[in-house]
Amino acid sequence: MNIKTLTSTEQNKILLYGDMELRNYRSQTLIKYLQDSGYAVLRLDPRYKQSKYKQQMKYLPKIKFMLAAAFCWIELLSKAAIADVIYMPPLNTLFIKSGIWIATFFNKKLIIEIHTLLYDTHVRDRKKIKDGSREAQRMIEKDILALTKPDCIIYASDRELNYWEKLLDIKVDRQKIFKSPLFNASPLVSTRSFMQDGGLKICWWGTFIPLHGLDDILKALKILQKQELQFTCNLFGIDNDFFGTYIEKIQLEQLETNVFLRKDLSFANDSLPKYLVDNCDLALGIFGNTDKAYHAIPNKLIEALSMRIPTLTMNSPALTEFFNPETDLWVCQPSPESIAESILKIANGAAYPVDWEQTRQKVLNTFSMTQYQEVVSQVLARVKNDCVPENYARETLLS
Repeated sequence: MNIKTLTSTEQNKILLYGDMELRNYRSQTLIKYLQDSGYAVLRLDPRYKQSKYKQQMKYLPKIKFMLAAAFCWIELLSKAAIADVIYMPPLNTLFIKSGIWIATFFNKKLIIEIHTLLYDTHVRDRKKIKDGSREAQRMIEKDILALTKPDCIIYASDRELNYWEKLLDIKVDRQKIFKSPLFNASPLVSTRSFMQDGGLKICWWGTFIPLHGLDDILKALKILQKQELQFTCNLFGIDNDFFGTYIEKIQLEQLETNVFLRKDLSFANDSLPKYLVDNCDLALGIFGNTDKAYHAIPNKLIEALSMRIPTLTMNSPALTEFFNPETDLWVCQPSPESIAESILKIANGAAYPVDWEQTRQKVLNTFSMTQYQEVVSQVLARVKNDCVPENYARETLLS
């Protein structure tokens, strides 16, 4: 592949503009890669400036507040002025307007990684904001800007990009886009024999958003309980307001003897993957009956398959871009009845055969950190040399 690359990076400065929390593995990987590659990495977190810092400043006298706000702008302008590139890490579409303003004012190239739409997430999927409202319209405007104004756009899947175009009624310039799938594969591998303890040990992990379809999972588990399947299911959630709600739902369904909602383990400190490879017979993916769920590859699917854990998830168009459903993994429809029926077949040895090691190798090859780093390198070459990657490279990225 003959693509121009950056050969001298000692003076290249990249301003990372956006929220870069430690739990965002992609942002942290980006920072480490840039630093290891010799770039000077500047960081500016507008979320910090607009919330925590201003929360502190509001108690200051007016003149001091104005001075503190001025220092915020000075930091922004000084870093943007000396940067060669403005780079917006994943999950920062919220700040696209100011990102575009900074890049335009200082005549800098703008790169953005976009993995989800504000409108699709908060309005259509989670329904936190009323569709048709002014706030929903503002989210649509920001999503359109993020997909049309930057010089380069890194995205995760063609299916998702096509879905976004249809949802927003736009056409994304194919000369700007670079595909880089998720790369959250785990280095741990399960050596557990299926149902070695006698019963079926089911595991689920994630947040309580509609995409996961946790309510339908609980209904399916109730069906399994009534059919007297010997099983346990550990649900690993996050400690927020919904945690108590789902504790109550488990109690209401009288599932306490089979289903356990936990918040003691996580991927952040590796405690959860270590538990899973030793204790999980079947991982549950997503079962949300939403447009977003049908067009996205969830992190948990890559995590489970990379650990060689047998996995059941909903069948969707998004899977076909990277997998052969009904060959590479177990799939079913996103309904309690279909989930329960599939789990029963799995437990009874009647499900179609899957070579989980073969699937694991496919995941490691497709969803790799190395591939992501190569894409970032190509994007930086593009904005530095103001050239278009050759056809072979583009076909590779879009395949």
